[in-house]
Amino acid sequence: MSSRPNAKLMERVNRAVSALLAREGRVDYPLLLREMGVLTPANLAEWRKGRVQCLERVVSANLTKLARIQAAMRQIARDRRLDMKLVRAPRGRRYSKAGNPFIEEEYGAIYSAGNPATRGSRTA
Repeated sequence: MSSRPNAKLMERVNRAVSALLAREGRVDYPLLLREMGVLTPANLAEWRKGRVQCLERVVSANLTKLARIQAAMRQIARDRRLDMKLVRAPRGRRYSKAGNPFIEEEYGAIYSAGNPATRGSRTA
């Protein structure tokens, strides 16, 4: 089974990214998942308070769909040339049940439009 997103999911993620960039100026996975409706604000708050072991436990999507959302986000970030910054999960919290460093790093990505003056000079 492929973890590539289909066109419908790409469009959903793209709409959520556009809304978050316009409203927040950045996109991170917890906000993206909340915007897409697969993470409720209450569950996000519970995770942020440390009452939930990991973010994946309170998301209403399976791991395959989460992987496809991440693939779509990476593709959109490349297409839009968004800047990426990596942050760790808040102390005492994890993003994933497995705790795999690659997965934790992926969930910890924060994308932003960056400085328009330098955006055109980025290398691919």
